Amino acid sequence: MSDPTSMPFQDDDRPRDEESLYEDARPQAAGGDPLAHDPTTGTDAEPEPSDDLLPPEETRTDLLAARVEGPDDHEGMTALWRETMDLEHWWFIAVGEEGQESPAAAQIDGQMMLLTFTNAERVRHFAVQNGMIGADDDLRAIALPPQEVVQSDDAYRQAGIAGLMFDPHITGYFMPSDQLSVVWNAIWSGR
Repeated sequence: MSDPTSMPFQDDDRPRDEESLYEDARPQAAGGDPLAHDPTTGTDAEPEPSDDLLPPEETRTDLLAARVEGPDDHEGMTALWRETMDLEHWWFIAVGEEGQESPAAAQIDGQMMLLTFTNAERVRHFAVQNGMIGADDDLRAIALPPQEVVQSDDAYRQAGIAGLMFDPHITGYFMPSDQLSVVWNAIWSGR
């Protein structure tokens, strides 16, 4: 996987009808504030790993992704995508200048993929684990409703984004950009 890179759609003229959530505050890791640790009170014992380096708690998307038996498992894929599309937000590492941020992308298996995360804890864990930020550093993250991402699928394709890779350091399931609207419509029309 290459380093995340700024993509050309950060200067696009997409309509901004719906307000997006931009999180410039650091998402907190499970277990509380990692800054609460006082290093001056330590002992000679091995330090405990930072909460930011511990694996995130298992989620329903992890369980559903593990159950998918392959590309022909339509029932398993439907359950996984229904759960993913039902998330309140998809999380991204922010790249670009403040106020002009875009989701980070990386080269994965020869294709550009948006690094997409199912919650704030996972985006932070990925950034710390991959040395993008230190355990005590703030993370610039973007939280977008799935529908907003789906509505931008043409812009992503035009920018050379082949798809979205979800929780790439944990489950790594992905959706091709040209299938976002198709899957969205199939999931929501069945309700």
